[in-house]
Amino acid sequence: MATGSSGRCEFEFQPFPVLLKYDCPHIEQRPYTLPASARKVNGHQPPCHECHQTEENWVCLQQDCNLIGCSRYRLKHMLDHHSATNHSICLSLSDHSIYCYVCEEYIDHSNFRQLHSQLIGEYGDQTFAA
Repeated sequence: MATGSSGRCEFEFQPFPVLLKYDCPHIEQRPYTLPASARKVNGHQPPCHECHQTEENWVCLQQDCNLIGCSRYRLKHMLDHHSATNHSICLSLSDHSIYCYVCEEYIDHSNFRQLHSQLIGEYGDQTFAA
């Protein structure tokens, strides 16, 4: 932590490794796909259902839900959704990580293969390209 010229504390954020959990018990035994609600709108992430922000949004991956909510670093609408519904698995539309609120860990699984392929097509993300 450093003190800037304004006298305020300034934090330097550094990249850090994310350790993935591969045995999350909350993953349903089905192939996960990119919900239609997660498609880009005019080149941007779809808006949060509550505050309509288009940055740092997540999509709920519960089958037949697909709600878009902003991150815990914005106004926490996806976290609120989890608290109200117990829907545990969501996808970041910023970095395409998948998170389980119950395990409180980032996760991956073979059931996400189709989802990863769709992200490449929709967002041009090569993170999951083989």
